[in-house]
Amino acid sequence: MKPLTNTPDLLVLDHKPWLLSLSMLSGLLIFLGVGTTALLQGEVLFGLMFSAIGTLAWGGCFLAFANRVQLIFDAHAGQIVKRKRSFFGYAQDVYPLEALCGAELEETRRDGSSMYRPVLVMTGQPNLPVVSYYTNGSAPRRTTEAVNMWLEARQSPMQLDSEPRTP
Repeated sequence: MKPLTNTPDLLVLDHKPWLLSLSMLSGLLIFLGVGTTALLQGEVLFGLMFSAIGTLAWGGCFLAFANRVQLIFDAHAGQIVKRKRSFFGYAQDVYPLEALCGAELEETRRDGSSMYRPVLVMTGQPNLPVVSYYTNGSAPRRTTEAVNMWLEARQSPMQLDSEPRTP
């Protein structure tokens, strides 16, 4: 997630899966191109099947995974707002900021490799996943670091009197 705003009272993190979305659309276009070429060459059954399977698989994955997620940590309002936007609609969940203990990485292991996703650790309720999927990139770690650094900055006392005192 990319920080859009990072002030002592407001942290806004935004996740737009551009690379994932473009990859899925590219896969869809490749399958449609091969299917259309087969149709133009007279291979009707193969062309229709290839186009249909490619459109359903790549198009379905695009619709399912191309979700924008935005997290807003608002100290003035005392809340965390999680906004999700997809082709199926818009959803917004609100959580109390005082329930937030921090962020951590949740790990899963598949085929001998580890994959991670950022989660918000909340008191009195289950951990809140920031995104629904796991990845092996650096984005989950950056997200947890941004949240934890923002919380630490809010909890550390401000030094108003910076001059050293002499006895």
